[in-house]
Amino acid sequence: MAVGLVHLDRDDVVAAAVDSLGFESSEVDLEAPEVLAEVTRRAASFDCPTTPIGLERRVHDVLFGLGSYRRLDTGESVVREMIESLVGYGDLVEAPIDDERTGTSHRVLFLAQPSYVVLSATTCVLLGVRANGLPIGDASIRERVMHRNHSRHVRLQPGEGPEEVLGGMGLRELSSEQWLKHPPTAAPDSVVKEYATRLAAAGPSGSVGPIKILDPTSPVTFYPGRWHAARARDTGKYVGRRLAEFGADQWCYCEVADGEVTSLIDLPAIDRLARGCDEAWRLQAALDVLAGTPQVVTVRHDSRRQEAIIRFKSPIPAWDQRRLDAVGEPLGHQTGCLFAYRVPEELLDAELAFLQRSTWLKVEPESEAR
Repeated sequence: MAVGLVHLDRDDVVAAAVDSLGFESSEVDLEAPEVLAEVTRRAASFDCPTTPIGLERRVHDVLFGLGSYRRLDTGESVVREMIESLVGYGDLVEAPIDDERTGTSHRVLFLAQPSYVVLSATTCVLLGVRANGLPIGDASIRERVMHRNHSRHVRLQPGEGPEEVLGGMGLRELSSEQWLKHPPTAAPDSVVKEYATRLAAAGPSGSVGPIKILDPTSPVTFYPGRWHAARARDTGKYVGRRLAEFGADQWCYCEVADGEVTSLIDLPAIDRLARGCDEAWRLQAALDVLAGTPQVVTVRHDSRRQEAIIRFKSPIPAWDQRRLDAVGEPLGHQTGCLFAYRVPEELLDAELAFLQRSTWLKVEPESEAR
């Protein structure tokens, strides 16, 4: 029996890929963040454990040849940001692995166990990835999943208990505390003092190679512009990133004299299972408060929709992101900020209070949306 071959152009391939991921190709394409998140989870299901760079390259290789995915033509940052979002959200787990042969440690991504967190009587957050491309639930559950950027929520019908619906799929329930994993509330000076004490005890660092530092005197409203390579006039203590022998650059807290690192501690330093960036961003937020220039979020109210948009100028730790993922809608990049969230007006005060306790952010209002 002859087997016929069907010619598919790029649009056909993109449509088939989107449909296979559970979306409607007539409504979204591969550029939609919800689709990219699912592509990244699917790639991780086959590749993990792997390094963040390894997963980034795999997703990039899969998508780069598809003409509709134009944003990858200018680099891989969109994929890297999605991987960071999935780690922050809780679909993937990033942990250190020691290499006994080289005596080094590098970060590796693992699949988080399929789980759910109850948000209300009708909504649960869905977390985790099954290996080898297996779906996280059966068709009845997948039909209820709401994708918003990188987050996934499941609607429950009136009278349904989450355990009877999701527990039967092999999903375990996590409490909000288990999911958020936020450190105890602390004053900025006590946070800085803890890292300074560890840095003082570290002793001379020796040569560490090229390093970028986050300039505490630069405007807190433009995060990318705060970074530069250490220069001869730089002296003080800085959050930094240094070139690692394997994998992504290593986050650190360092002391610099005339542009040369004299001592450093690698991050994470408090919780080895945490992400280095989360400790770094919290530490920098504390340093900025003590310098009299706290990091800023702006809030724009929309009275017609009874919602508010919170715009962030600086990255936030994973526990802040997870809480916002639970109650709001991630909006990704917005003009004049790194990212934004849409939050129901009735929940806004509680979320802003949490951000102020967690990372000491200063809240500034914007004009109301029309």
